[in-house]
Amino acid sequence: MLKIGFVDHHLNNFHANTFLKLLHEDLASEEVRVVAAWESQPTGEDWCAKNGVERKPSIAEVVSSVDALMVLAPDNLADHLALCEQVLPAGKPTFIDKLLSPSLADAHRIVQLAQQHGTPIVSSSALRFAVELEAMRPQLTDMISEAFARGMGEWMGYGVHTVALVAGLMGTGVSRVADVGTPASRFLAIEYADGRRATVEVRNCENMWNVFPWVFGAKVGNTYHVETVKDYNGFYLNLMKMAVRFFKTGQSPVSAQEALEMVGILDASNRSQQAGGAWVTL
Repeated sequence: MLKIGFVDHHLNNFHANTFLKLLHEDLASEEVRVVAAWESQPTGEDWCAKNGVERKPSIAEVVSSVDALMVLAPDNLADHLALCEQVLPAGKPTFIDKLLSPSLADAHRIVQLAQQHGTPIVSSSALRFAVELEAMRPQLTDMISEAFARGMGEWMGYGVHTVALVAGLMGTGVSRVADVGTPASRFLAIEYADGRRATVEVRNCENMWNVFPWVFGAKVGNTYHVETVKDYNGFYLNLMKMAVRFFKTGQSPVSAQEALEMVGILDASNRSQQAGGAWVTL
């Protein structure tokens, strides 16, 4: 049995509940179990008691009692560095939820800590593993010349999901970004070092869940392949399948370069808007 520990800001959140269910039920045959957890700011009912997970009084005690760690805090991404500073020195495979950090400096520090201690890490949006994206890939039999993704949400908390769809198609190697949108309606051009480009639109509004589903597309030759993300449970399940493989092998399908590039794109978008939509180099 591979033992997993959760480290979080507050465990009563959608990701902690969803990941626990998928690991214990859908992936029960993988023989993995969340056995310990710690949270800095408990809220609501006792999550650990409700889910049969041992509550530890410190991160250190979680780390010492498990084989692999999951640093969650999906709604408190700025806490990731402080949490990782207490987790990564142990050298155990660590999943960092959604985004390394909203701070590019903190994201680099997390990667440096992992490298310093020889700790395997993986960090990704679940949309990077969307069922529809994985189904599209076999159709893309030649070079993708351009791509786009549209989605919704607050930029530094949710923008990563839409950007991850482009990364899943185009890979790494972004050289510069220009954002001519507004703080609530992002419109990015992303240019790669080889000259290819992608566009990303992310809108934040009251009815966004109803009117702005995640849509993405890739152009191969003179044909565009386009899909809408509909299987929400599917991308979370794929994310947890990836996490389990990572915990068992120490091999991440998402490189540190890609994880850092996600943060770099979000950061460059902000700087571009501050500069009136000018191109900003990553």
